[in-house]
Amino acid sequence: MSDQLPDQLPEADVQSVDRWHAGGEVVLVDVREVSEYAYEHIPGAFLLPLSFLEADLFPDMGRKIVLICQVGKRSAAAQKQLAKVGITDTVSMAGGINAWREAELELEGTRYDDADYSI
Repeated sequence: MSDQLPDQLPEADVQSVDRWHAGGEVVLVDVREVSEYAYEHIPGAFLLPLSFLEADLFPDMGRKIVLICQVGKRSAAAQKQLAKVGITDTVSMAGGINAWREAELELEGTRYDDADYSI
């Protein structure tokens, strides 16, 4: 394994990620914090907060891994941590959840719960 990391690790747009996810080609790993994930996340995404990420203990997912955060910064940081221990079959989702929402793709979480505050 080389100590040199590429200057730019791969990223993908939300439309590609949506297509891969629908086809079962990738595993979505959301690296935001628990409260962010609970509020809003992509259905089927696994939660593994960057603050708890131990790259050397990261499980083999058997498929390409798409890392997701709010805007794309934390997912890129997670991607670099994983690359340092030889896990290179990863992609960072460009624009994060914000781009996914702007593309009007499916999200779930407490943000979307129907609240009935009637007594």
